[in-house]
Amino acid sequence: MTRPPPMPPPMPPSPLSPSPTPPISNGAESATGIAQQAAVLGATLDDARAQAEAGVLIDLAGLEDRVAHLCFAAEALPRGEARMLLGPFGDLVAALAPLAAALTDQQKGREEVIAAALAGRDDPHTARQRAAAAYGRSAGPADPGLAAPGVADPGMPNPGLADDTP
Repeated sequence: MTRPPPMPPPMPPSPLSPSPTPPISNGAESATGIAQQAAVLGATLDDARAQAEAGVLIDLAGLEDRVAHLCFAAEALPRGEARMLLGPFGDLVAALAPLAAALTDQQKGREEVIAAALAGRDDPHTARQRAAAAYGRSAGPADPGLAAPGVADPGMPNPGLADDTP
């Protein structure tokens, strides 16, 4: 009987969700304000990358909306002011590549765990623990010399068995 793969850790609330109130209420945003928003979003993307690399499932809900908001705000600026945003927007684009790589690696790892579980190849350590519990193996005597002949000390590895033998 195989066990289902372990449940992924719960997703934390998404820092990428759009803020409930717009940053500037009059509808026109300055290049400086847009650059600050881009920097905050870039830091959020870096945090999301670090979480993904640590194996945490992240929620990217709201990312598209926040990027669209920045783009529309930048398009509304006069050409000279909008040019000031090339650097901050370039930094945002640069932050996306490592995040995408971390998410790809995370997905590959999860697929490997699922494939192994479906193939019945559970974690060898867990398989040994289940086998020991099923056969009722106890800790045995403290002095290996007191063990019955031909009985291996359960605390010592058996050199005749592969490391992943249950």
